[in-house]
Amino acid sequence: MQDPYPVPPFTIPAAAKVSVPGSKSITNRALILAALSEGSTLLENCLFSRDTDIMVQALVALGFEIEANVSAKNIRVRGCAGEIPNAKANIDIGNSGTSARFLTAMLAVRNRGEYQLDGDDAMRRRPIQKLADTLIALGCEIETTNGFFPIRIRPHGLSGASTTLDATESSQFVSALLIAAPLAQNDIEISLSNPTIRRGYIDLTLKMMQSFGIPADKLSSSESAYQVRSCSYIAPKSNYAIESDASAASYFIALPLATGGTIEIDGVTKNSMQGDIAFAQIAENAGATLEWTSRSLTISFDRANKRLGSLSDNYYAFSDTFMTGAAIAPLASQATLIERIEHTRHQECDRIAAMVDGLKRLGQHTHDKRASLEIAPAPLRPATIDTFEDHRIAMSFAILGCQDPFENGKAWIQIADPLCCRKTFPNYFDVLESAREQSLKASTNATR
Repeated sequence: MQDPYPVPPFTIPAAAKVSVPGSKSITNRALILAALSEGSTLLENCLFSRDTDIMVQALVALGFEIEANVSAKNIRVRGCAGEIPNAKANIDIGNSGTSARFLTAMLAVRNRGEYQLDGDDAMRRRPIQKLADTLIALGCEIETTNGFFPIRIRPHGLSGASTTLDATESSQFVSALLIAAPLAQNDIEISLSNPTIRRGYIDLTLKMMQSFGIPADKLSSSESAYQVRSCSYIAPKSNYAIESDASAASYFIALPLATGGTIEIDGVTKNSMQGDIAFAQIAENAGATLEWTSRSLTISFDRANKRLGSLSDNYYAFSDTFMTGAAIAPLASQATLIERIEHTRHQECDRIAAMVDGLKRLGQHTHDKRASLEIAPAPLRPATIDTFEDHRIAMSFAILGCQDPFENGKAWIQIADPLCCRKTFPNYFDVLESAREQSLKASTNATR
């Protein structure tokens, strides 16, 4: 792929049907839960990407039997009933946050062993100490590198007790501990030092734990704590289907807002377990028309006769989509204020700073604080976007590039390091190009 990649703009309104891959968040959780279960699980509609490959390779290094069928989008995992086969392993976690946090807690349940986890330079800037402190309090030996990776884990099984967890840096700390908790020697109560954390992905984790055999009466929660009783994971009786990725869907929800027209997203439903489906409401508030069915979402926007409203909102609960909103904010008829996104400064990159950098290159007026970003629309200008090795920066600005502001059909946005999208959506630019080609074909057929 050309690097930087020139994004071909849509010269006519969108008219296409697309599919997005399975959810990364659900795929990686399902891989861990299946490995810890008694019995074999076939996972369907799996995401095959850099992040999920990291998780698969980590589980293989730990001795689990995994068979992947890329063409069928299936992965079979033979669970070991709460046991971790290999007592030693060196695991490369790349820049996969879910792999880093979930594996750290998972390894703590083993009685004896020695493991080292390390990642790339970006992962070495992502904190792990607060999760490590909680696991240490529950009986695990963990050595971090000044609070970061690489880390060394010498587990002795989780003792089970009341413990306190600071999850302000990432709700994945809570999800990681919840997944490990049923396998502790005794019941675990997790008190949150700060209850104002994102709950969407934690709720997703709890629902998935029940799908893998944890009875609902073994799990309880309040505003400030979670309780998990000691029990065992059991593989689902039927295959486990991974939902299509709501975060990935946000780009195609935004596409008609940039180009006008209509996009149907197959496999995305209103009753999704994923909190990021809330971006559809942001689009509707800005003027889009939504049509939900049991199998898809269709988004329409008439750019010729309608002005795009503000994309302002509190994005805290669905912050993986804030970059989608920020990237198309230059097309809005008024300023956009995106609030409560401070935690995104500690993800694949400082995402607020990365968006400010890209928007300023495009001639936009921005004002950012620690936890917010405001974009005031200004005349657009051509630019090359630095993605900072972050897939969501690349995919978000590509949607803006689909707009044709100079009405000449020429690419005006270039995306540096486009292959960073392999983290969660390996064929993203192919799907985007397919949508453009479908739209051109529909326009040609309509004029015949």
